[in-house]
Amino acid sequence: MAGRLVFHYLPGSSAIHRWDARCKFAAMALSGFALLQMNVRSLALFSVLLACAAPAARLPWKTLLAELRVWWFFLVVIFVLQAWSPGSQRLESLPWLPTGAAELKVGALSCWRLGLILCFAAFFTAVTRPRELQDAILWLLKPFPFLPARRIALMATLTMRFLPLVLDEADEVRTAGRARLGSRRKNPVLRAKYFALPLFRRSLLRAEEFALALASRGYRDNLPVTLPGIPAAHLLALALFVALVFVATASTMLLS
Repeated sequence: MAGRLVFHYLPGSSAIHRWDARCKFAAMALSGFALLQMNVRSLALFSVLLACAAPAARLPWKTLLAELRVWWFFLVVIFVLQAWSPGSQRLESLPWLPTGAAELKVGALSCWRLGLILCFAAFFTAVTRPRELQDAILWLLKPFPFLPARRIALMATLTMRFLPLVLDEADEVRTAGRARLGSRRKNPVLRAKYFALPLFRRSLLRAEEFALALASRGYRDNLPVTLPGIPAAHLLALALFVALVFVATASTMLLS
């Protein structure tokens, strides 16, 4: 393994780790939709909430933020694309910028929202076991008999497991290339070739290992699953979070 922590489950005994996965999944899904509609005050509130939740869960948040630096690059690209508006009214303080105050605000809010969604997703995967996530999705889809609930839950869990493994493989391939002085190649096509091909091969081998592991464990879609009910204290915590999201979203709609 490459030692990457982001998008991996980090074992712990905090209250957030012990919170029922069904409640955590519902809270993450609700916050993801709500963050796309929030204003500056609501986004600041949820930023403070995330900043308090990470130490409460005893997570190495500085390391996690550092490992998300690749995703920050995409946020910068999104900001530039949204803020770039040659036909807008120029800023008096920065007349050389081909953008205006409104465009800068829209770009900053978009990156803020997407960054918070990304951080909440990393936080969710860090405090939720993949098996608990699978059971939570299975429980949520159980009332719909026309849906292959077990298969959907398995695919969602494997996606969460496979993505960080691919990122780990990418780190290992990049490190191996540097050890072989591949970073000194001046041809970008060759550098991309010697990075993408080994990564693709290793990813296929990982996928084959997953398939063989499922087959060896006798995976079937019709296996019965019995899950316990959600404790009242966990439901109360979810209700408080839902109320907070509702108040933040309602204030955004009233002020808009």
